[in-house]
Amino acid sequence: MQLSILVRLSIFDWIFGPIAVLFGWLTSLLYSFFGNFGLAIIFLTIIVRGLTVPLNVRSAKAMMKQQALSNKQMEIKRKYADDKKMQEQELQKLFQENGISSFAGCLTPLLPIFFLFPTYYIVRCPLQYIMGVSKSNISQLGELLSIKSATADNISVINRLTSDAKAMSDAVKSGLIKLEQIPDMKFLGMDLGRKPAWLPTDIAKEPSIYVPLLIIPLLVLLTTVLQNMLIAATKPDAKKLKEERKRAKNNPANNQPDDPTARTTKIMNLVMPALMLVTTFAMPAAFGFYWIIGNIMGMIQQVLTYYMFSKPYEEKKRELEEQKKLAFKKNKQELALETAGSGKKKKK
Repeated sequence: MQLSILVRLSIFDWIFGPIAVLFGWLTSLLYSFFGNFGLAIIFLTIIVRGLTVPLNVRSAKAMMKQQALSNKQMEIKRKYADDKKMQEQELQKLFQENGISSFAGCLTPLLPIFFLFPTYYIVRCPLQYIMGVSKSNISQLGELLSIKSATADNISVINRLTSDAKAMSDAVKSGLIKLEQIPDMKFLGMDLGRKPAWLPTDIAKEPSIYVPLLIIPLLVLLTTVLQNMLIAATKPDAKKLKEERKRAKNNPANNQPDDPTARTTKIMNLVMPALMLVTTFAMPAAFGFYWIIGNIMGMIQQVLTYYMFSKPYEEKKRELEEQKKLAFKKNKQELALETAGSGKKKKK
């Protein structure tokens, strides 16, 4: 690659370009094996999500450690309620003393969003990243077919070639592309190379293409909301937090100090589904399909993490709390007996 081209690359190209090349190579292998674009996307998502499992486990353990220190955290927040700077310093000190990273539970949920960017590259430019057509050839194909920005969006080239036999013949004869380098983007009756349409006038133009594609944005919205709900329900001490919020609602005196992290999470849970829904209509359906499979994989991971780590932790914590209650009750009874015994001796 020439230096002049490198200079023109954006920061996104520098960061995500190499990852997009890796994703494209992997998708190419999967497409060659399955001969199906949809299955290639599914298994790409499974592999990528599988690589994040160790980080998810680490994040779950970090969250459990934080929950174990929840009483001390609340103590610090009450003590320094009017001094946010001191509050942050004391919380950081508490985390450091117990070997907890305050970012451990925050960065892992951002990984799926990080991986969306290289996925954006391979979905927009499958000829370049998956099928191995050079950027120069794609540019010339754009000129041959009178398509602008063909190198930035290969989908328009693919759609033209697959819908116009003459254009296909001319492109292959020119030697710019081979017949086997034109991917079949169809999966379960959906053309994953097309953008889902929401305007009735657009859908009416090609209903056989756009009506089936409506399932993609709907599933993007549904799976994103379900995943957010599942994450909230399977967090360590989720039941306890729900009870605390209920008590605070009934009695403002029980209201806990405002938690910025919880507030940010609540905002993200509202914004993210809407953002992904809008994005799905602006991108080829393959992008939304990747997000759906990613959400399903994320939910499976969340359930496994809950039953492997969070639930045993909650049961152990409940057991310790019961033991403390029994010990307190026993001590109280013993003290009452001692008091009663000493009272009888005095009477004598």
